Amino acid sequence: MAYDPSRIGIPRSVLELLGIVFVRFRPVPRAWAAWLVAVNSASVLFLSHVEARVALGAVGPALLAQALIYRRRRFIRLLGVTHVLWVPMLAWIASRLGEVPGDDAAFRAWLLALVATNAVSLAIDAYDAIRYLRGERAPHYAW
Repeated sequence: MAYDPSRIGIPRSVLELLGIVFVRFRPVPRAWAAWLVAVNSASVLFLSHVEARVALGAVGPALLAQALIYRRRRFIRLLGVTHVLWVPMLAWIASRLGEVPGDDAAFRAWLLALVATNAVSLAIDAYDAIRYLRGERAPHYAW
């Protein structure tokens, strides 16, 4: 029976993506993905700050776009392209680091972790996009 993308919904696509990341990935990529999710999810701890709301606003659409790509093409190397929304977010947050009050150490530490983690993730995503453009288009993980 051939794969029919119309038979899988967005919520299931998100769950399958997370399942692949947290169950199927090898240990080092799995640990990296867990860190990436944890740092980005930590934005909910700082919702009183506009930076956290912006981060959450960039992560949500990226995850939705990944679910849509996954729904049609499965787990391909192009999924990370959805993180392009992070580029303006990271530039803006990095430009505001000097304005963070010194007495808010936890928030400042989270911002630094967010910028560093997502910058590394963007580099990995760029490498995966290059591999996709060079012909590595088959899904490399399956649920």
